[in-house]
Amino acid sequence: MAQTAMAPISAKLRQDEKDAFQKTCEAIGTSPSNAIRMFVSAFNKRGGFPFDPSNPYGFNAETLRAMDDAVTGRNLSKPFDTVEEMLAALDED
Repeated sequence: MAQTAMAPISAKLRQDEKDAFQKTCEAIGTSPSNAIRMFVSAFNKRGGFPFDPSNPYGFNAETLRAMDDAVTGRNLSKPFDTVEEMLAALDED
């Protein structure tokens, strides 16, 4: 079987990003080069990002709304002193 010629690709990263990338690759048992090849393959198969870049953790719309409510305080009618008070308020709705 003939080997396909490989072409290099280069990217500039902050040192902390590079270090974290290398550490994560090692932790999951792959190399940075393999991780980049896997990303490029998925990118090409999908015709774009293999994930929503505006939502990289894959949260659904309901979860994103709940997270926004928590950040903006829209989900709290008032602060609660205990978990029991909070649960009682939830039961009232």
